[in-house]
Amino acid sequence: MNERIHMKIIDVDETGQWLGSLAIGFTQIDPDSIQRKDLCKSSLPNLCFKDGISYIKRISDKLTRQIIITFYYNQDGAFYILDGKEQELSKNIDLKRPLWGIIDIYGNVKGVVFTTPMKAPDNSKSFFIKYDQKPDLLPICHYKHLKFGDLQSITFHHIHGLELELFCQNKVAFRKNVPELARPYVFIDLPMAIDDEYYLRILSIDPNYRTPGVIGFTNVNPSIFNEKFESLPSVDPMGLYDRKEYWIIVEDAFDEKLSELDEYRFIRQKDGDIQICRNNDSNTIKTIACTDPQQTFYPFFFLNGRIAAFSLIGLISSTNNAINNNKKTKEKDENAGLCQICLDTPASCVLIPCGHIVFCSDCKDSFEKKFSEKRCPICRDNYNNVFQIEDD
Repeated sequence: MNERIHMKIIDVDETGQWLGSLAIGFTQIDPDSIQRKDLCKSSLPNLCFKDGISYIKRISDKLTRQIIITFYYNQDGAFYILDGKEQELSKNIDLKRPLWGIIDIYGNVKGVVFTTPMKAPDNSKSFFIKYDQKPDLLPICHYKHLKFGDLQSITFHHIHGLELELFCQNKVAFRKNVPELARPYVFIDLPMAIDDEYYLRILSIDPNYRTPGVIGFTNVNPSIFNEKFESLPSVDPMGLYDRKEYWIIVEDAFDEKLSELDEYRFIRQKDGDIQICRNNDSNTIKTIACTDPQQTFYPFFFLNGRIAAFSLIGLISSTNNAINNNKKTKEKDENAGLCQICLDTPASCVLIPCGHIVFCSDCKDSFEKKFSEKRCPICRDNYNNVFQIEDD
């Protein structure tokens, strides 16, 4: 009782052809009494043909490599720990007979190993002790062509979730070890202009979580949340899509090989596409978002995963400094932000999935009546949905 089994996922199927996932639990059936030929070949083992009771539950179908799952039982029932949360396997466990742990390797999970208990997540004290210098001043390891003198300083916005702390003049974001996360948002305090390159470094990993965390982009200045922070979704950032502002949510920007001291580059291309690259490896370059190049977007993070702390290394800006960047924004073409059809009414229709903001609502209707195919006039990609941006 209360003996914990720690299991690490080491291999998963990436073809997407499997449904379902791993099942774990406990059984009163002595494994020595089971013949291999008697084992059920269905998706969920049915051991009830023998005397005894089994307590088995199939868990999430989105398990990834390196995630560690812990399960155990006591007088209150059987439980497992995933994503830093204790969840129930079964209630009313019969403790009068011995129990054996049971694992059904199924679905997208192809391999597991037993492992040692996970290390405790860093607290703020151990976090600073583990590095031989301030974490915001660590040398650049992978983007060796960069020098700190070439980089413009960027910081996190002072508005952030209560479970987060900012250090080193707001260049380091750290997630506290709390039992439950609620609004772990942190924003970068500078909008991402065309041709801007943002560099950041992962500083601390919490292996209790299966996914790295969420990055996103919004057209709203985070300062407006000074009095409205509680209005942001607390648990699921997808709820941001229900707000009147424009939000882009990316759950798979960071890959499964995420580790401490990884360095990431984000660049916003001239066409508005935002690309990510890990450790200067060209094989990791991928587009994570498509934005309207005429719009301003602030990057933000929702730290609900393995990333527990990271730092902003700096910015290579398309302009000399933030002042010039703001000046350029004010002096841009007088037609910017207007409907590209009538050039009279502000554009208010976001094309999905490309993200370009092209039409007012009236011109969108006229455009779709005139052309049989729904193609974005900017990138020529098909769009299948349109979001209407409401005025403040």
